[in-house]
Amino acid sequence: MPEDSLKEVMDFIEHLEEKKRKTGGKKKEKKDLLEDVIGICEGPSDLAERHDKYVYG
Repeated sequence: MPEDSLKEVMDFIEHLEEKKRKTGGKKKEKKDLLEDVIGICEGPSDLAERHDKYVYG
């Protein structure tokens, strides 16, 4: 591997290590993607309770 590419890789690894130290190595909580779509459509108010009736007739 060329010397300049090796240095770039080492700099990137150091950056990741520094980032890990700053965050304490903790992973961020994943956001619930469905939260963004809750309430964007209209439908019957009892859809959750009677979804089989609406899907299967």
